[in-house]
Amino acid sequence: MTPRARVVVALSYDQDPERWRERHARGEVLDATPYGYHRAADRFEMAWTRSHPESARQARVRRALAARLGFDVVHVWRNRRLLRSADVIWTHTEREHLAIAAVLGRRGPPVLAQSVWLWDAWPSWSPARQRRTAALLRTHAVEVVHSPVNLADAHAAVPGRRVELVPFGSATLPSARGVEPASPPLVLAVGNDVDRDWPLLARVAARLPGLRFRVVSASRTARETAWPANVERVLVATRESLIRDAGEAACVVVPLRDNRHASGTTSCIEAMGAGRPMVVARAGGLDAYVRGAARLVEPSDAAAMALAIEDAVAGRVAAPALGEVEARGLTQADYVERYARITDWLLGAPWDDAVSRFAPVAGPIPRPARAAR
Repeated sequence: MTPRARVVVALSYDQDPERWRERHARGEVLDATPYGYHRAADRFEMAWTRSHPESARQARVRRALAARLGFDVVHVWRNRRLLRSADVIWTHTEREHLAIAAVLGRRGPPVLAQSVWLWDAWPSWSPARQRRTAALLRTHAVEVVHSPVNLADAHAAVPGRRVELVPFGSATLPSARGVEPASPPLVLAVGNDVDRDWPLLARVAARLPGLRFRVVSASRTARETAWPANVERVLVATRESLIRDAGEAACVVVPLRDNRHASGTTSCIEAMGAGRPMVVARAGGLDAYVRGAARLVEPSDAAAMALAIEDAVAGRVAAPALGEVEARGLTQADYVERYARITDWLLGAPWDDAVSRFAPVAGPIPRPARAAR
């Protein structure tokens, strides 16, 4: 039997699968492991970086250094032996793949280097920091991003590399189609991303005093926003509470500031799966995910968002069809399959253009033998 290639999943500190499974068992997260990467266990030998115990002082030093550098070099250094044992390393953000480039350089295994917030931050950096980051990026065989906007940014900023679009996919909520929304109508907004425009939603809610709004967010901006009386803010969401909220909601709204990385994809995929009408800011390339399944409005336009929410509550915005998430290739299984196919390419298989299409990913391509190391 041909041995399976070894994939080491490098995630941020405190994202060990054991701790994550405990959170999943408590209903705090929808995914059984972070981002569902365990789904590749039938294809590869899987291992995961570990969050090493540390004192309060060590934690402060690690976080301070990560804030200064933009990546967690201490966490990656502690896992360097495990990372070197891989045939391919998977990362979820630049905080991991830039640290891996700094610690292992070109001598390490090939890295599937996924970036999330990198290209939002890039314009604010000094030329010296941009040059250092560009040098680290060039150690990777491939960078992947979730947004067409990020794709253009990456090509323009650090040309001459392979950068590919990989549509994100996540766990979905059960369908709420056929469930009568609550009365008076409830507008649901969920998310902790830094680019949620909560002050905008507060202005929108003030324009619509006859509607109830439920904001599920523990973000600092949500905490500091002055909300009108018709807004209920919830700090913590569980799997059960999200299912209940989707069943009660007349529509789901995703208010966003301008961004580069398709902020809000998870909330959109969950709402699409639940089958509730969606009002979404046209920002960060998110329209590539929801075009035709949501009412898109321009960022910062409170009047347009209020009108769209009124239309959604009144039934003038069509709910996403059953199977919409699957038809667009936005399931968690699709997402992990895209990672698997890129891994096969890193190990010598032909490149598969399906990894970048917003469509279901078919069955696996033939898997090459384990790379000799």
